[in-house]
Amino acid sequence: MSVFEKKSIGQLFRFLIVGVSNTLVDLIVTRLLQGGFGLLTSLPLLTYYIPKVIGYGCGIVNSYFWNSRWTFKESRRRDAREMISFLAVNLLTLGLSLLLMYLFRNVFGIAAYWDSLFAETAFGRLITGEFFCTILSTGISLIVNFIGNKLFVFGKRSEDRSEEKTEPEQQEEEDK
Repeated sequence: MSVFEKKSIGQLFRFLIVGVSNTLVDLIVTRLLQGGFGLLTSLPLLTYYIPKVIGYGCGIVNSYFWNSRWTFKESRRRDAREMISFLAVNLLTLGLSLLLMYLFRNVFGIAAYWDSLFAETAFGRLITGEFFCTILSTGISLIVNFIGNKLFVFGKRSEDRSEEKTEPEQQEEEDK
């Protein structure tokens, strides 16, 4: 296993730990707001989508703090490009998450199906069909987010890559 692969596995492991904390922050804030807004109105915009945006925003703050200081600290650039790239990747991921929430709820009918199975149980009251769709979309978005952060935000700069040599190139130089 090459050094790059070992480093990537370590980063993936750290990213998953940070991702769990981000996801918990996101889901807890989202669920609290969904419940709170649900007491005031039944409009899906306020009870479903807006809480997700706010919860995800809280997760983004947590994510940048931990990923920039722990997960990808060796390749961190500490510049405006890094922060803008991080924000762009996370906004795209948020858009994907909202799209998936919409599709799962309104096109595929997963929320209604979930509620038909579990609505009368304590579990179904804790994890409603809408919240289950939120959890599904978050899981898929987590994978996309890791790839975006690894490749576009905390990946090495192109000028750094040009200085690196591939394993066969290094071997050729050693053989000379």
